[in-house]
Amino acid sequence: MMETRSTQVHRSHPDHMAGTSLLYPHARDFPGGLHTSGFVASLAGEIRGHFDEPGLTTRCTIILSGSCSMSAGGMTHHFQTRDLVLARTASETFTFENSEGFSALEIHVPLRLLEQMKIMPPSGIQTRKMGLQDPAFKTARQLLGYLRAPAPHQFQTTSPQALVGYGLAMTMLGYAFTQDTADCPHSSERNVKVLELARKTLLERFDRAPTITQLATLCDLSSTRFKQLFREQFGCAPYALYQRHRMEHARLLLKEKNVTETAMELGYSNVSHFGAAFQKQFGYSPAKWQKLNHSL
Repeated sequence: MMETRSTQVHRSHPDHMAGTSLLYPHARDFPGGLHTSGFVASLAGEIRGHFDEPGLTTRCTIILSGSCSMSAGGMTHHFQTRDLVLARTASETFTFENSEGFSALEIHVPLRLLEQMKIMPPSGIQTRKMGLQDPAFKTARQLLGYLRAPAPHQFQTTSPQALVGYGLAMTMLGYAFTQDTADCPHSSERNVKVLELARKTLLERFDRAPTITQLATLCDLSSTRFKQLFREQFGCAPYALYQRHRMEHARLLLKEKNVTETAMELGYSNVSHFGAAFQKQFGYSPAKWQKLNHSL
């Protein structure tokens, strides 16, 4: 595994090396301390390093293709295509893994620039899923194309070419900081509808639960954002809701079937695991519930 510092990952390299791995990005600096990097990696890779840039930097990252995982501060975050991520950097070690066919855009924004624009920096990590026609996603792809194009021999930050890139970067930040789905009434209404669809899909059958990734994709949300909104909407995590309804259904089945038959119909390969889940939900075993029910 490659050991590196975060500033090395974002350092500009000659055109013939750029894009061969995460260590060779297409990078440009713009006025105000704005730094942009475009990553294109055809092969899966993994690097370990330390964030050594100033802790007052905000990262705006857009996953354009593939997926990746970032581990830092004792937590691991997974990101997929069309995830837009806002995060503050901290002085800590990290591990980063990317899939094959990975590409991403990252903009480093110094705190002083956000203060000038009267924008509050994010607290923690904020993630939202972009649609294919989302203007933020389109702008990110345009900016990556700009970064990958050969720079003029006498490139200056005040040249017309630089203004194009700077404009795209600032437009990207505008979308990133203003299109927060949590603050958009239209998006809130949409979230209620897609979350209800996810709930119905989750409870369609009790012998096999869909994965979080499948449900998040159904809602066109990142997995992290989906779990957050699901908990806000229904008061518990998706699997907790699934298991509660699953055990309620078990009580209905136990009126007509024995414990083993009920466990098998609910997808349990081990009857004792079913019994433990039932006991946890209701405080007594399936067999005792049958006995109590039949005595009524």
